[in-house]
Amino acid sequence: MPDSKQSIILGGLVTGLLSTSYLGYLNMLCCMGVLIGAVVAVWHYTDTNELTIPTGKGATMGIMAALSGLLIATVLNIILVKIGINHETAINEFVINRFGDILPPEQIEAMEAEMLKEKTLLDYVKSVGFGALAFTAFGAIGGAIASKMFKKGGDEPTANDSIDDL
Repeated sequence: MPDSKQSIILGGLVTGLLSTSYLGYLNMLCCMGVLIGAVVAVWHYTDTNELTIPTGKGATMGIMAALSGLLIATVLNIILVKIGINHETAINEFVINRFGDILPPEQIEAMEAEMLKEKTLLDYVKSVGFGALAFTAFGAIGGAIASKMFKKGGDEPTANDSIDDL
């Protein structure tokens, strides 16, 4: 099978951009940004090479695109926070302004304290660790679904066919 690195990088860029700053809230809808990135990776690979890939290869490509997208999104989010664009603070302010009259005072105080708190390296490590788990799962799902959606060049390979490593 042809090399899939270019397709994985493209899917990773899509995932990374859709997981950055305010666009990252798209991932609240069943990790939609991750699913889209995995689908783009598999679509590009099957379309460029005009072939059908097995579900396992699609899932693997989706995972690789998702994890590269997580890395891209993490770097971009850190840069945006350093230049003063903090999407988490904006969302907390929106929730307080919109729902402040129905939220308990303790919850509002906790949200305000969270907005003032400077993120530590441990906070970033926890966030990336959780993201890696979620992105891996949804990347695999997106890649597996895409491998069934985008069939090119004949029948799907059988279990006896060899699959090259990524």
